[in-house]
Amino acid sequence: MNNFKHKADSGAMRSGRAGASGRVVTILLMTLVFALIGVVVARQWLGPQAEYLAASIYPEARPMTAFELADGAGQRFSEADLGGRISLVFFGFTNCPDICPDTLQVLAQAFAKLDTMRVAPLPQLLFVSVDPERDGGTAMQDYAAFFDPRFKALTGSDEQLQVLTRQLGAMYFRQAPDESGFYTVDHSGMIVIIDSAGRMYGRFPQGSDADSIAADLFRLVRAGV
Repeated sequence: MNNFKHKADSGAMRSGRAGASGRVVTILLMTLVFALIGVVVARQWLGPQAEYLAASIYPEARPMTAFELADGAGQRFSEADLGGRISLVFFGFTNCPDICPDTLQVLAQAFAKLDTMRVAPLPQLLFVSVDPERDGGTAMQDYAAFFDPRFKALTGSDEQLQVLTRQLGAMYFRQAPDESGFYTVDHSGMIVIIDSAGRMYGRFPQGSDADSIAADLFRLVRAGV
């Protein structure tokens, strides 16, 4: 009798272990399924983001509202001058000690890489000075052209600049001048991407490297953005 009970207990234990094992397998399978669903949903949510090394693409391209600035020669530049090719907008000022020259140097390197890739149409780079008092006339254009002659410099009054900065999500703030009268300007460091239809399409965050920018622009141009 005891022997029978022992065998019955053993059978129950084996059955219990089998059931537990089955539940573990089921849980693992469910976990795997949920993980796969998560990957699929993430890909659908991110869309083209996964294709780019540095660029952050907006969920939906947004039309530009009217703005008006002037180039180094005093020629008017507005939203009507965007389109036909990708535009990159970077805000800064010629007396900037670090972010501006560093970013423009990186952009010049990225454009040189695009030249070797024979990318066409080549994007246009718009350097927008947020320091019009010191950067009027040819000073800002000479500054931008130092990095690449194809870079275009623009500026305007604070009212004109704010029409553009607000819609692009950029900011700037002039610090109080020191005893010598010198002052600096705090400003956003990202590079805004405007598509060939003249819409806000995305941005490169501050600190993006030349290789990543060039690779992403190559993909954007090939995609007909």
